[in-house]
Amino acid sequence: MVAGALPNGRVRRLAFRAALPARLLSAGLLGLLAAFAMAGCGPLSPPQITDVLPPPSQGGVHTNTPIEIVFSVPMNERSVETRLSLRSRKGKPAPGCDLARAARGRSTGCHFVWSDGGRVMRLVHPGHPLATVTTYRVNLGGGIMSSQGAVNSLGHSWGFSTEGGPSLGSTYPANHGVLGPDQAVAINFSRAMNPASVARAVSLSPKPPGGYEITPNPKVPGRFLLNPNRPLQPGATYTLTVTRSALDLDGNHLQAGLLVRFTVGKLGSTPTVAFAAGPSPTDYTKVLMASLPQVPGDPPALRLLASAPAGQHYVFAWVSPNGDYLASELAGKQEIQVTNLLTQKTAAVLGSTSSTAAVWSPNSQQLAFLAAGALRVYTVPTKIAVTLSAPATLGGPLAWRPDSSVLAAVAAPSGTASRIALLSPSLRAVTYLGTATAGPEGAPVWNQQGTGLAFSVGQTANPAVWLYQPADLVAPLRLIAKSAGQPLAFLSSGSVLVRTESGSLEALSPTTEVESPVVGPAGGQYPVAAAVDAPGRVLAYTRAQAGFVNLFLCNQDGTGTAPLTTFDSADALNAGPPAFVGA
Repeated sequence: MVAGALPNGRVRRLAFRAALPARLLSAGLLGLLAAFAMAGCGPLSPPQITDVLPPPSQGGVHTNTPIEIVFSVPMNERSVETRLSLRSRKGKPAPGCDLARAARGRSTGCHFVWSDGGRVMRLVHPGHPLATVTTYRVNLGGGIMSSQGAVNSLGHSWGFSTEGGPSLGSTYPANHGVLGPDQAVAINFSRAMNPASVARAVSLSPKPPGGYEITPNPKVPGRFLLNPNRPLQPGATYTLTVTRSALDLDGNHLQAGLLVRFTVGKLGSTPTVAFAAGPSPTDYTKVLMASLPQVPGDPPALRLLASAPAGQHYVFAWVSPNGDYLASELAGKQEIQVTNLLTQKTAAVLGSTSSTAAVWSPNSQQLAFLAAGALRVYTVPTKIAVTLSAPATLGGPLAWRPDSSVLAAVAAPSGTASRIALLSPSLRAVTYLGTATAGPEGAPVWNQQGTGLAFSVGQTANPAVWLYQPADLVAPLRLIAKSAGQPLAFLSSGSVLVRTESGSLEALSPTTEVESPVVGPAGGQYPVAAAVDAPGRVLAYTRAQAGFVNLFLCNQDGTGTAPLTTFDSADALNAGPPAFVGA
């Protein structure tokens, strides 16, 4: 007898084989010995389950989660597949999943996937999710076999519960709320949704002229925007309907539909940016509105406000600050047309042929413009235009004081260097600033309080900037910086936004004379035109980008830059100078 030591300390006796007659070594005995030799000792151990997914008693399981079983050893795959069942508490199988067909490799809504050399089984069901709010039980019958033939005769069973279907979290506007005519309707679902199914499930009644598009927010899962192609009708009531046919990415239906009724406010009831656009930077054929994004990631929302007649283009087109009116002039020495955007009625402004430098008063009741060098003011309620300064000595740009009572212009009295003139439409009076500066003055801009007026002095690209403060009885006029740039607007910080000689936009502090960069070059291109909102906190500017002029938005310090337009060869449009509309 010869004994051999095994790793586990047991003793295996081998000598008996030599002592047996050859005729006793039958085929069956040889097979048994081979099985013993493969196992290393004794009969093979039954395969064990080491892990399952979803875990037992797990709740809120995603309906597209696969069923997974991890074994201790590689398995005989068919022995597992034919013994697996998946049923709800009411005895119903998973929708669209025939396990018997899957085990035979036939086509059905689910199939088996094995990995890790046959140790891991997964039952996947793409496009055929489990039912929502349902308790399922997984049963694996006894008799499963390892790839080596070892059998586990015990059955295994565990249960789990699935989540509910998608739900509607919120909408903007809410029920009985108010929406700006240029804004998008926002719909927020509880999870990522199938865009095509959402487009079919969402409708707006009455349908806006020009129709609408429904697009997902690419950065916020489950958020969709209904974008009308033209502004909604101010004062009208609309009904937003969302039906249960909306599906999430796994094909689960919306738990409940929704009806939202809302009213449309007037244009300008919410902040927006108005601008002309056309096939070239000087040929404008459309007037567009760009609403500010409601949340980060919302795509730009553009609305068509007006179009020039075929074959014509705008010299300029400005929307009033309150959003009630559109002042536009077509090329060809035509008069200014003022359109009431609520009623769509248009009035011609007499004496406005070949006008320039038109600008709305902050209260939207008056439109100032230059005609042959004379300053005229058109009053909207009376539809009367009067001349404030008849001599052909005035030039732009024009700047209204925030209270709409005083207008600053550039004048050249008696052929001298240009000076800043202050004009009162109500008094029909003209006052020239009593400055002792040398050189032409220009580019007047008021601060938000109307207590200070900044303007440039000099003919260089980086002129000096002066500040006029009438309440300062000691020094109403003072120099801010000897070489700064052209003033464009005041920021809420009290700084003056200037365009420097290089073309960049910088914030000039009136107290320290320090200039801080706001918008510099990008891809070698500097800003083209810029505007600041009434509080002075947000800046809109245009810049050439890939051969097209686009519109951008940023904070007053240059942070938070976001595109409002993405014009390219498909649009063949270029954005013109922007203007803020609304509070």
